[in-house]
Amino acid sequence: IMWKFAFPFFAALLTVGSAQVPGGPTDIDANDPEVQAALKFAMKEYNKGSSDQYLYVVVDVIRVQGQVVEGYNYFLTVKIAKTWCRKNSNVSGCPPITNSPMAKTYTCTFVVWSRPWLNDMQLTEQQCH
Repeated sequence: IMWKFAFPFFAALLTVGSAQVPGGPTDIDANDPEVQAALKFAMKEYNKGSSDQYLYVVVDVIRVQGQVVEGYNYFLTVKIAKTWCRKNSNVSGCPPITNSPMAKTYTCTFVVWSRPWLNDMQLTEQQCH
Protein backbone atom coordinates (compact mmCIF):
# COMPACT_ATOMS: atom_id res chain seq x y z
CA ILE A 1 0.00 0.00 0.00
CA MET A 2 2.87 2.40 0.79
CA TRP A 3 4.20 1.86 -2.76
CA LYS A 4 0.88 3.07 -4.25
CA PHE A 5 1.43 6.46 -2.63
CA ALA A 6 5.19 6.67 -3.09
CA PHE A 7 5.27 5.85 -6.81
CA PRO A 8 3.15 8.82 -8.02
CA PHE A 9 5.15 11.15 -5.78
CA PHE A 10 8.52 9.99 -7.17
CA ALA A 11 7.20 9.94 -10.75
CA ALA A 12 6.09 13.57 -10.36
CA LEU A 13 9.41 14.48 -8.74
CA LEU A 14 11.36 12.98 -11.64
CA THR A 15 9.18 14.75 -14.20
CA VAL A 16 9.66 18.13 -12.54
CA GLY A 17 13.32 17.52 -11.75
CA SER A 18 14.27 16.58 -15.28
CA ALA A 19 13.00 19.86 -16.72
CA GLN A 20 15.84 21.91 -15.27
CA VAL A 21 18.76 21.40 -12.95
CA PRO A 22 18.24 23.52 -9.83
CA GLY A 23 20.84 26.26 -9.80
CA GLY A 24 21.78 25.57 -13.42
CA PRO A 25 21.86 28.23 -16.15
CA THR A 26 18.56 29.10 -17.82
CA ASP A 27 17.81 31.07 -20.98
CA ILE A 28 16.75 34.65 -20.33
CA ASP A 29 15.54 37.60 -22.42
CA ALA A 30 18.37 39.59 -24.00
CA ASN A 31 16.26 42.77 -23.74
CA ASP A 32 16.00 42.56 -19.94
CA PRO A 33 17.49 45.77 -18.46
CA GLU A 34 19.79 43.78 -16.16
CA VAL A 35 21.09 41.77 -19.13
CA GLN A 36 21.71 44.99 -21.06
CA ALA A 37 23.63 46.41 -18.09
CA ALA A 38 25.74 43.23 -17.87
CA LEU A 39 26.42 43.34 -21.61
CA LYS A 40 27.40 47.02 -21.49
CA PHE A 41 29.75 46.24 -18.59
CA ALA A 42 31.30 43.26 -20.43
CA MET A 43 31.97 45.35 -23.53
CA LYS A 44 33.45 48.18 -21.47
CA GLU A 45 35.83 45.69 -19.86
CA TYR A 46 36.60 44.03 -23.20
CA ASN A 47 37.47 47.35 -24.83
CA LYS A 48 39.53 48.42 -21.81
CA GLY A 49 41.58 45.21 -21.95
CA SER A 50 41.91 45.04 -25.74
CA SER A 51 45.22 46.04 -27.33
CA ASP A 52 43.33 47.33 -30.38
CA GLN A 53 43.16 51.12 -30.70
CA TYR A 54 39.55 50.90 -31.94
CA LEU A 55 36.39 50.13 -29.98
CA TYR A 56 34.33 46.98 -30.51
CA VAL A 57 30.53 46.81 -30.30
CA VAL A 58 27.96 44.02 -30.11
CA VAL A 59 26.38 43.34 -33.51
CA ASP A 60 24.42 40.20 -32.59
CA VAL A 61 23.27 38.55 -29.37
CA ILE A 62 23.47 34.80 -29.90
CA ARG A 63 22.46 33.48 -26.46
CA VAL A 64 21.89 34.80 -22.96
CA GLN A 65 21.63 32.64 -19.88
CA GLY A 66 21.43 33.42 -16.21
CA GLN A 67 22.30 31.49 -13.09
CA VAL A 68 21.55 32.28 -9.48
CA VAL A 69 24.73 32.03 -7.43
CA GLU A 70 25.80 34.32 -4.59
CA GLY A 71 24.41 37.02 -6.83
CA TYR A 72 23.71 36.31 -10.48
CA ASN A 73 25.89 35.04 -13.33
CA TYR A 74 25.08 36.24 -16.83
CA PHE A 75 26.41 34.02 -19.63
CA LEU A 76 26.49 36.22 -22.72
CA THR A 77 27.34 34.79 -26.14
CA VAL A 78 27.60 37.60 -28.66
CA LYS A 79 29.14 38.59 -31.96
CA ILE A 80 31.25 41.73 -31.72
CA ALA A 81 32.74 43.90 -34.46
CA LYS A 82 35.43 46.52 -34.73
CA THR A 83 34.27 50.12 -35.20
CA TRP A 84 35.84 53.24 -36.69
CA CYS A 85 35.80 54.87 -33.23
CA ARG A 86 39.03 55.09 -31.29
CA LYS A 87 39.15 53.95 -27.69
CA ASN A 88 38.99 57.46 -26.26
CA SER A 89 35.64 58.18 -27.96
CA ASN A 90 32.07 57.47 -26.89
CA VAL A 91 30.93 54.01 -28.01
CA SER A 92 27.35 55.11 -28.75
CA GLY A 93 26.98 55.99 -32.40
CA CYS A 94 29.99 53.92 -33.47
CA PRO A 95 28.98 51.78 -36.44
CA PRO A 96 30.88 48.55 -37.08
CA ILE A 97 33.39 48.52 -39.92
CA THR A 98 32.12 46.68 -43.00
CA ASN A 99 33.54 46.18 -46.50
CA SER A 100 37.08 47.03 -45.46
CA PRO A 101 40.25 45.08 -44.79
CA MET A 102 40.08 46.59 -41.27
CA ALA A 103 36.75 44.86 -40.54
CA LYS A 104 37.01 42.26 -37.77
CA THR A 105 34.36 40.23 -35.98
CA TYR A 106 34.61 37.77 -33.13
CA THR A 107 32.20 35.49 -31.34
CA CYS A 108 32.64 36.01 -27.61
CA THR A 109 31.31 34.44 -24.46
CA PHE A 110 31.38 36.67 -21.41
CA VAL A 111 30.45 35.68 -17.87
CA VAL A 112 29.44 38.65 -15.74
CA TRP A 113 28.89 38.15 -12.02
CA SER A 114 26.42 40.68 -10.67
CA ARG A 115 25.69 41.51 -7.04
CA PRO A 116 23.29 44.45 -7.31
CA TRP A 117 22.88 44.91 -3.55
CA LEU A 118 26.63 45.73 -3.44
CA ASN A 119 26.50 47.73 -6.69
CA ASP A 120 29.14 45.29 -7.98
CA MET A 121 29.77 43.64 -11.35
CA GLN A 122 32.78 41.58 -12.34
CA LEU A 123 33.79 40.07 -15.65
CA THR A 124 34.82 36.60 -14.48
CA GLU A 125 35.34 34.97 -17.88
CA GLN A 126 35.95 36.09 -21.44
CA GLN A 127 36.55 33.93 -24.49
CA CYS A 128 36.63 35.31 -28.01
CA HIS A 129 37.43 33.57 -31.27
